[in-house]
Amino acid sequence: MKHPFYSKAYNSYYYSDKNKEFYFLPSQFKECIQPSFKSNSYKNSYYNKKYQFWKEKGVFNSSNDQIHTQYSLEYIESNIANLRQLLIEVTDACNLSCRYCGYGELYSNYDKREGKKQSFQNIKALIDFLTKFWKSEKNTSFDHIIYIGFYGGEPLINFNLIQETIEYLEKIHIPGLIFEYNMTTNGILLGKYMDYLINKKFHLLISLDGSKINNSYRVTSTGMESFDIVINNAKKIQEYAPDYFNQFVNFNAVLHNRNSVESIYSFIKKTFNKNPNIGELTTNGINKDLKEQFNKMFINRLESLEQAMNCEEVRENYGEISSDRMLTSNFLDAFIGNTYKTLVDLFYDKENLSYMPTSTCPPFYKKLFLTVNGRILPCEKIGQQISLGWVKDGIVSLNPTVIQDLYETLFKKIAKQCKQCLLWKNCSSCIFFFEDNADGQFYCTSFLGKNKASSYFSSYISYLEKEPVRYEEIINHFLVEQT
Repeated sequence: MKHPFYSKAYNSYYYSDKNKEFYFLPSQFKECIQPSFKSNSYKNSYYNKKYQFWKEKGVFNSSNDQIHTQYSLEYIESNIANLRQLLIEVTDACNLSCRYCGYGELYSNYDKREGKKQSFQNIKALIDFLTKFWKSEKNTSFDHIIYIGFYGGEPLINFNLIQETIEYLEKIHIPGLIFEYNMTTNGILLGKYMDYLINKKFHLLISLDGSKINNSYRVTSTGMESFDIVINNAKKIQEYAPDYFNQFVNFNAVLHNRNSVESIYSFIKKTFNKNPNIGELTTNGINKDLKEQFNKMFINRLESLEQAMNCEEVRENYGEISSDRMLTSNFLDAFIGNTYKTLVDLFYDKENLSYMPTSTCPPFYKKLFLTVNGRILPCEKIGQQISLGWVKDGIVSLNPTVIQDLYETLFKKIAKQCKQCLLWKNCSSCIFFFEDNADGQFYCTSFLGKNKASSYFSSYISYLEKEPVRYEEIINHFLVEQT
């Protein structure tokens, strides 16, 4: 930052991009760092000496951090060998027709749903391909758990394939490698297959949006409600295998205009003594013709969470939630240099860091997702327009060099804009959510030009001046406990 900025209380500060520190400036000192200031005017003054000291320490220098657009082949191959989650879409068929479904009419960024079932031939081919990496020297993990996720549609519609896949995985014996299974299910078929799921210790995430009214978007193709079936199946598991239910079963709720964080939490806590996962409607790939309909259904999770602070149980579970505090915690994490996301970060050279554009997960760093149409994607949350590879007729096409080139091409479309963004080192946007402009480049909706730095910094420093006790709370809770 080239110039001082002011808080709402008219206090002056300077932000050092190199040191990642904020400096309070007394009025006398403030004059010393103005471009028009002549240091000889106050050559022997305390503030001028301090200014010279800061200058020697690089306070006014720009950082040497660089932006890069290419992952190494070794890094991509290492991610495959140390894969954390393998997700398999076993079918795109579903026995519900939820109004907000990510594969429904509100969205347009997925392959056409035709009631297909995944083939074991393709799953076997992919597992065999991955096994070569798991057995290689590139696998550096110790006692490594790979979570095998079965995805849909409704995955239990193709239950036989799930069984067949697990039988094949259990024949693989690699020292230090453990397979565990998980599934998100709408719960309609749980009663039929619960013995097997319990026996294999499946981590189950049951979709339930709260009470009967809260859950009323989750209907069959003929409009029949699913609530009673799901509740009965979940209670059946709870009564039949209480220890399994307590350890391996949870609930996933979608926030919309027929529920709230408080209503979802209260119902599921009271009914099953569980703290549900609560997420917003996805904003990626919305059908432009139905944007108005989407907007009517969409509810912001943070705003609903703030409203739920009136409920003592919610407050006890989530802690005191405030959008100001949460946003300020993100701000401090981004712009002060004494926070670390992991222990490994303590060993990095903070003088010359390298960043990739956006916060896009590196290929296969977390997940590999195989769709029912044979596409290989980096996760299940993105659109299906871009594939990293294919599995077709039992043949795997997954080339690290091609993946390297693909990411580099995508990153080059946004790198220049990233470098001009105030948030470029602490971005929260995924490049797979971006759309091309008319000139073939990307535009990020979270872009914050560096020319807005003064007002951006001022808003957060002003909050901390007004609420000084919040600083310690944020550091201890948001930046320590949650890391």
